[in-house]
Amino acid sequence: MARYMLAEWEQTGRQPPIKLINTYGPSLQNIRTMPFYFASAVATVLAYGVLQRVAVLHLHMAEYGSVLRKGLLTYLGKALGITVVIHMHGAKFTTMWETASPNRKSAMLAVLRRADAIIVLGEFWRKYLMDHLDQPAAKVHVVPNGVPDLGPSVVSSAPPGKPVCILFAGQVGQRKGTGDLLDALARPNLREFAWHLTVAGGGEVDSHRAKAQQLGIGDRVTFLGWIELNRVSQLMRTAHIFVLPSYQEGLPMAIIEAMASALPVVSTPVGSIPDIVRDGETGLLVPPGDPSALSAAFLRLLESPVLRRQLGASARQLYLCDFTVSAMCDRLQAVFHSINRSKL
Repeated sequence: MARYMLAEWEQTGRQPPIKLINTYGPSLQNIRTMPFYFASAVATVLAYGVLQRVAVLHLHMAEYGSVLRKGLLTYLGKALGITVVIHMHGAKFTTMWETASPNRKSAMLAVLRRADAIIVLGEFWRKYLMDHLDQPAAKVHVVPNGVPDLGPSVVSSAPPGKPVCILFAGQVGQRKGTGDLLDALARPNLREFAWHLTVAGGGEVDSHRAKAQQLGIGDRVTFLGWIELNRVSQLMRTAHIFVLPSYQEGLPMAIIEAMASALPVVSTPVGSIPDIVRDGETGLLVPPGDPSALSAAFLRLLESPVLRRQLGASARQLYLCDFTVSAMCDRLQAVFHSINRSKL
């Protein structure tokens, strides 16, 4: 998301210019390098702040360690007199908050109080911060994610005799509902249809590959492991259905990219997904942890190429209206300007 934002800012000449700072490092798996990247980030913010060259310190916050790192930068930014915006992305923030000790909750609330504005990905998160973390409505701004427009999928339907291509893109594991997906596709009501599932993402790949074999669908599922973003985009353009049956989410970039590619989306109404996947209009929503409902949704789409095209076309129209990178950056700039005006 940050890379998309930076590219849009540079290509369109938006002001002020953005400097992207990595506080973790190039790989989430290599925690050993994180302290060095974080120290460099602190030094950069300190230097730019002392020189008064920071208009807004825009901090992308997830959960757990990210809250600690961005919390420290929030304190540093406010000590330097900088406007601080916290942009919350963490799908598991609710779990972290609900299991945190009273002292940790107090520390997190202290960080949020110091921010001049808090950006969330959708209505679920706006309401959660207001109801559970007592954040004032005027301080919480909804800015959905956006992705570049690579055009609609190059295939509108499966050729005769060819399988319908179903794509899953995300971390393979329980939170993303990968096991539920395999259980759903293995049900007898789908056996007679020609379909093939491609699973793109790292995580618990080996155990889920073994599960597909145990369910008797191993020859109909391809596990690619972790792949580059451009490869995911290529897969979107040749798929017919996108699926992400998650238990917890912010607002998945993969779903927005699927909609930009005019793919019908099958997902769950968690996080801010219902803001973009509107059941029966731009996709199909099923309860998390319900392989039977997930299987029924696939049955509807496999039986009806017309429904797939209708949902995909509506999804792309919604994307073009509200979920482009340009729309995301317009909303961000509006938040930045509103904060600076209120401080004058």
